[in-house]
Amino acid sequence: MITIQYLPQIIIANSDNIADNLDFILKHFPKPIFPRTISTMKTRGKQIEVFSKKEMLRNYEASNFLDCRVNAFPSYTEYKGIQRYPPNFIFADIDKTSFKSRESFETAISTTLKFIKTKINGQPTVLWTGNGCHIYLPIDGIILEQYEEFSEFERPSQRFLRFAEIRLTNSKSDTSHNPSFKSCMLRIPGSFNSKYKKDNVVRIIQKWSGYRPPINLLLGSFHAYLIDEKMDEIKQKRLEKRYSQHFRQARNKIIWIENLLQTPIEDYRKNAVSLILAPYFINIRNLPYQESFLLIKDWLDRCNSLRDLNDDFDYRIKYSLQNAIRNKRLPMKFETLKKKNEKLYYLVLSVGNRNISEGDKILA
Repeated sequence: MITIQYLPQIIIANSDNIADNLDFILKHFPKPIFPRTISTMKTRGKQIEVFSKKEMLRNYEASNFLDCRVNAFPSYTEYKGIQRYPPNFIFADIDKTSFKSRESFETAISTTLKFIKTKINGQPTVLWTGNGCHIYLPIDGIILEQYEEFSEFERPSQRFLRFAEIRLTNSKSDTSHNPSFKSCMLRIPGSFNSKYKKDNVVRIIQKWSGYRPPINLLLGSFHAYLIDEKMDEIKQKRLEKRYSQHFRQARNKIIWIENLLQTPIEDYRKNAVSLILAPYFINIRNLPYQESFLLIKDWLDRCNSLRDLNDDFDYRIKYSLQNAIRNKRLPMKFETLKKKNEKLYYLVLSVGNRNISEGDKILA
């Protein structure tokens, strides 16, 4: 396991160290290396195009070696929407603040490196960046747009960059990190990360072995990933069309059903479980079976405070959940509820309106 506290002592950044470390980073890129963009603290993160290593060093020194970055890809990756460069570099960012403890963070790094070695026989560069690790792995890539099996998908080469990060880190990477050909900015060892006052020198934990794993080792799982995303998009459009303004896309929540969950009711509970709640938790919220069961059970317990349930509902809950899984049934529309149970329809509506007045904006 990689142990951050036993890393080499902090390097004092100077032009010699930066030059050596820059040589090391540039070896990750196939020739021709230039033109390529860089950014620094002095450019305020804005990328500027450079044409030589000397020009890079001049800009880094002018910024006192603060936030020295270089793009993993050259400037000519695409032209007028035509992809001209392969996704031949994998960049993963694992942030320490995403984990509950230092041990779990270090386990995530070690597990990722072990998976990369086992899956594609890769040994990437790993940098400590001040509050986490960057993982840099050159690969032998191809322009995916030129292959028939990927031609039906939008921008597959760019989407591969994000897929590879998720896949090789087992979804442990920073969720806000979304690498692209234009934003894949690598830090230079020996430079400083201005976000942090302590331990802010970028340091090498592990060096790339020099071997570029072939991209085809990941293409089978990437193709399956694209198909799943396409199915999710179809489902999303179906949900938006079916539930209109009552569907909250960002959280995969149907607003009126969330209001129902706040509302204990005396009647219509059997139908609510089978026609609304079970398919909602399983096929909209995508919650596990056991969690869905407990949420419905909790709601029924609150309903029981109004009027005792005559039946043991455990069986009905289980049957409804299994039916939702088996048939992929979607929950009832809000307009259908008005036809089936007008009283409950207006009760749920009143809860939503009350939430708006209280500032929760559940129907917004």
